[in-house]
Amino acid sequence: MDRRLALVPLAVLLLAGCTGDGEDDGADAAGTASTAAAREVEWGACDFDVPAGVDIECGTLEVPADRDDPGAGTVSLAFGVVAAAAEDPAEDPLVYLSGGPGQGALEFVPLAFGELYEPLAQDRDLVLLDQRGTGLTEPSLACEEYSSWVRESLGSEEPVEELAAQAAASLEECRQRLVDEGVDFADYDSAASAADLEDLRRALGHEEWNLYGISYGTRLAQTAMRDHPEGIRSVVLDAAYPIDADLYEETPGNAARALEALFATCAADARCAERYPDLEQTVTDLVAELDAAPASVTVRDPTTGERVESPLDGAGLVGFLFQSMYSTELIPFLPEIVEAAANDDFGSIGLLLSAFSQQLDLVSVGQQLAVQCEEEISFSDPEAVADATAEHPLVESFFDSTPTMGPGVFDVCADWDAGEPGAGEDDALSSDLPTLVLAGELDPITPPRWGAQLAEQLGNSVFVEFPATGHGSVATHECAVQLTRDFLADPDSEPDASCVDDVEIPAFTVEGVQVEMTAWESEELGVAGVRPEGWSEVVPGAFQESPLVSLVQQVVPGATADQLLPQLAAQLGTGEPLEPVGQRETGSATWDLYRLDDLGQRVDLALADTPAGLAVVQLTSSPERMDVHREQVFDPAVEAFDPAP
Repeated sequence: MDRRLALVPLAVLLLAGCTGDGEDDGADAAGTASTAAAREVEWGACDFDVPAGVDIECGTLEVPADRDDPGAGTVSLAFGVVAAAAEDPAEDPLVYLSGGPGQGALEFVPLAFGELYEPLAQDRDLVLLDQRGTGLTEPSLACEEYSSWVRESLGSEEPVEELAAQAAASLEECRQRLVDEGVDFADYDSAASAADLEDLRRALGHEEWNLYGISYGTRLAQTAMRDHPEGIRSVVLDAAYPIDADLYEETPGNAARALEALFATCAADARCAERYPDLEQTVTDLVAELDAAPASVTVRDPTTGERVESPLDGAGLVGFLFQSMYSTELIPFLPEIVEAAANDDFGSIGLLLSAFSQQLDLVSVGQQLAVQCEEEISFSDPEAVADATAEHPLVESFFDSTPTMGPGVFDVCADWDAGEPGAGEDDALSSDLPTLVLAGELDPITPPRWGAQLAEQLGNSVFVEFPATGHGSVATHECAVQLTRDFLADPDSEPDASCVDDVEIPAFTVEGVQVEMTAWESEELGVAGVRPEGWSEVVPGAFQESPLVSLVQQVVPGATADQLLPQLAAQLGTGEPLEPVGQRETGSATWDLYRLDDLGQRVDLALADTPAGLAVVQLTSSPERMDVHREQVFDPAVEAFDPAP
C-alpha cells in the first residue's frame, strides 16, 4: 500500500500482495472478452471533492463481472483522467495501479493529490482507476463490519484470543452480507482486473499506454503484462514483488530484515549512534517489558474523536514499527519514538496508531481477501508459514497475533469461498516489455531483493534501489520521479540513475535537521509566502515532511478566531479554550500566537484577521524537533505570509 497516506492499518490492512492469471480457460475467456468491441465510457461528475487547480474528468465503464460468463452481471468501474501539466503532453497516458490489494485511487485525490499523483501527471495524462471491488467502483467489497469492530475494540483489555475471534466473526459477517448481495468472490482476482484494464484502454481509445504499479499494483501490472501485453508501452514497478514470491512465508523474514537494517542504519550514522547507542537492544528490551506489562496508550477514535486508553504489548509495538517503516518520512523519527516509549511516553505511538486506523475505510477488505485467498494462500503451506514466523523471535508474536498476515490467515481463507487458482498462476513472469523496477532499502514488506529478482527475470528491465527508503520511492524522492519521467519518455534507453547517489540519509536527530525555506505563491488560495523546500504539498497550502511534521498556510474566508479555536480545541482534545501565548507584528498582519502539546505532538499556531479572511499558519512537529522547526519553518512562514499578494 503506498506511500505516506498509503500507510496501511495494522492486522488485515497490511499489504498483502497477490498473484493471479485466472485459470487457463478463464484467462482465454478474459482475453476474448477484452478484445471484443470497445465498451462505452459514461462521463459524469466526480464523486469526491476535487482540490482547487486539479484538472480531472471522471467516468464509469461497465465490464463483465464474470469474465467466463460476460452475460452474468456487470461491474461499474470508476475512474478519473488527470490532464497533464505539459502544454504538449505525450499521447500515451500513464495508469496508476494502487496497492492493497483493496485500495482505491480516486479517494486519495482530495487527500494527497500533490504527494501521490501530481508528480506523475506532468508529461502525460494520468489515469486513476478504482480496481474492481474497491473505492467508488460498484459493487464495493468493503467490510464496514470489520472497520466498525476495529473502532469499537479500541481500549479493549480482552485477551488476544478473544479479540482474534471477534475479528474473525466480523469478517464472516461481512462475507455473508456480500454473498447475500450476489457477490461471487471468484470474480474478484487479478486476472479479471487486468482484463478490466484492457477494456478501459480500448474504451478510452488509446492504442497503447504505460502502467505504474505500487505495492500490490505491481502484481496487477505483472498480470496485465502477461495477459494483455499488446496495449502496454512500458511499465514502472515501485515496491515490487514477483508473482512467484511466497508472501506469507517470506514476510516475517522480510520484516526482521528491515528492522535489522534500521538498527544498522542508525549505528552507521554518527549522531544517531551517539544519541541512541543501542537501538536494537532498546527495542528488544521494550518488547519484553510490554509483553510482561502492557502500557496504556491514548488513542483517538477516528470517527468520534473520543480518546480511549488502549493496551500496547510487545506484539503491538513490533506491529507499530513494521507499519511505520512503510513510510520513508517516519523512519528517521523511530529512534526518537522508541526512546520516548522506553521512558514511558507513548504519545507519538498513540497518535500514529490513531492515524493508521483512520485509513481503515480506504481499503476494501473483502477485495483484499478475495485476491489473497485465491492467489496467495492456495500456494502457501501453513506449517511452512508457522516455521518461518518462529525463526524470527522479535516479530513472531506480532505475526502470530495478526489474523491475516501470519498463520491465522489460513483459517480466515478456509471460510472465505474465494476462487480456485488455475495452473501456472504462481509462475514467474516472462516479458520483454520495457520495465523500470524501483526498491527501498528499508521496505519492510517488499524487500529490495524481490525487485532485483524480478528485474533479473524480465528481459528488458532496469533496477534502482534507494537508500534509507521504505515502501515506495516515487512519492518520496524527486530523483525517483525524474527517473520515472525519463524512462517513460524513452523506455528503450536506460535512464541516468546517478541522482540516487545524491539521496541524503535522513536526520535521525535534531542536530541534523536543516530546513530551507523557498518562495511560494498559491493562485488557488490567493496567498503567498515561503514554504519548506522538499516537503510535499499534499493539498494546496498544506506541506508535509512526515505524518508527524507539517505546515499549513491558508486563509479561511468569513471565519474568525472565535469560531476556529473551539473547533481546534475539540479536535485536539484539550477540553479547554486555547489562550494566546504572544503576539507578532509583520508587514501583512497582527498575529496571535498559540502553543499546544498533545498526544506526542507539538503545535504552534498563528492567527490573524485580514480583509481576505482568517489567516492561519500552523506548524505541527515532534517534541524533540519543535524548537528547531519553529526557528527554521514557523517563524519564517509567519513573517513572509501575505494574504493578498
